[in-house]
Amino acid sequence: MPERNQYDTLVIYSEIKKDIQKQKRMIWLSGFLFFILLMVVIPLAFWLFFGLLSFADLPFFDQGFIGMFRHTKLFLLPYTFLLVFYFITMYLKDRKLHLKNKKHYKKAVIFFAITLFIVVLPYIFTNNVLLTMLFFLFFIMTVYYLSMTYYDVELQKAYNIHDHPYVLEDFGWMTSMGMVDSPTTIRDDMNRAKIFVQASTLGFDFIATFIDLIVKSILFMFAVKDKHYVQEAARLFHVILEAKPDDKYDTFSVQSKVILELLKLCFIYEWEYIAL
Repeated sequence: MPERNQYDTLVIYSEIKKDIQKQKRMIWLSGFLFFILLMVVIPLAFWLFFGLLSFADLPFFDQGFIGMFRHTKLFLLPYTFLLVFYFITMYLKDRKLHLKNKKHYKKAVIFFAITLFIVVLPYIFTNNVLLTMLFFLFFIMTVYYLSMTYYDVELQKAYNIHDHPYVLEDFGWMTSMGMVDSPTTIRDDMNRAKIFVQASTLGFDFIATFIDLIVKSILFMFAVKDKHYVQEAARLFHVILEAKPDDKYDTFSVQSKVILELLKLCFIYEWEYIAL
């Protein structure tokens, strides 16, 4: 006997249309709010990144080392040594995670290769300002994906990712900042590198999240105007409710998935508000 469906697609379609009319304004306002937050987060993310980068006082990376290349065509070279140190430090932290998260690690390596290419471009192009901006764009992307390689873990584990708890001595000499390089050990240098890779990309995570939600909000507003996508969203929800293993979710359009996703988020927020 053929399996009988437990849910009526027409009823689901009717309910989705009601939810769209109910939540459309809230989704539009949420997208606008995320855009405002994005304008605030972007400068904060760069401030955090370069603020932590200023503490990268490694044995071979300091103002003296940078000064050696400052007036040469290889003025960006010192920062590639810094990236090499980050790769070595994170590799020694866990040799297997870069094999587990191959996609993130591969992107980190690709962006690092691009930074090496930009380092020699001053021999061809003379616009040092533009080259510096391009270099640090890919520098940030390299660190970001290196961070994703080793710190892409569940939230509840995010504060327990190190082999041992850090103490002040792990970051340098006992000073008011606790971040002055100790010439007697490399442990403080490696621990500062771990903290940089872990914490410096936090702002960029927020940027990626906000951009994703803004794009989905815009896509939602256009998709709900097309009856076809709303009907497709109803069919997709029917498939999910029936839990049919033979159905392929990837055959449905992005628009139909976005409609269901944002309606689900609104439903969750609404129930959390009622619970409060």
